[in-house]
Amino acid sequence: MRDLLRAASGQRLSLPEYEADFYATVESVDGPILKTERIQTFGEPGSPSWEAFAAGRWDEALRIAARPDPELAQFFTDLHGRGSGLHRLRIVELPLTPYLIWELNFLRFRAEVGERIRVLKADGVSELEREHGIVPELMVAGGKAVYDVRYDESGAPVGADKFVQPEIVEGCRSQVRTLLARAEPFESFFDREVDGRRPPVAPL
Repeated sequence: MRDLLRAASGQRLSLPEYEADFYATVESVDGPILKTERIQTFGEPGSPSWEAFAAGRWDEALRIAARPDPELAQFFTDLHGRGSGLHRLRIVELPLTPYLIWELNFLRFRAEVGERIRVLKADGVSELEREHGIVPELMVAGGKAVYDVRYDESGAPVGADKFVQPEIVEGCRSQVRTLLARAEPFESFFDREVDGRRPPVAPL
């Protein structure tokens, strides 16, 4: 995927521009939305659950994550009604970082309301990454666009590069689908590697 993006010219978007453009594209998306996550520790200021986790308040972070989110549930319902859906490929390295222990707990509740998540251990992409570079953080909106999301040093999103060339979109979509097919269902990975675990230390 990374080599495909390097060979093309994308449109640089700020974070507000990316968010507005992505949700506008989703309104007419023509297929599943595919998301890749490769970074092992993100910063998520503005997320009450993440902020509680980052401050070392683990039980509070889980309580917040478990709160019903009708807007999120409606978002997934609308996507499924359009024949779409959000499919997340989460690549993980073991042992899990404190952030990943939190994120995978958080994702459990997103899975319950309709997000489709699969997990792939990093050794499953090692050969691919040696040849083509680290798997990028992508949002592939059906056959319409690919967003290569950019992050700052803390792991907080700062914007994205948007690609609409059909060969880039289809190439990225095909590669993500291949990795998703090799990945493990979220539920079995969570039950084996995450359930009941607490971050070993406060991350901040």
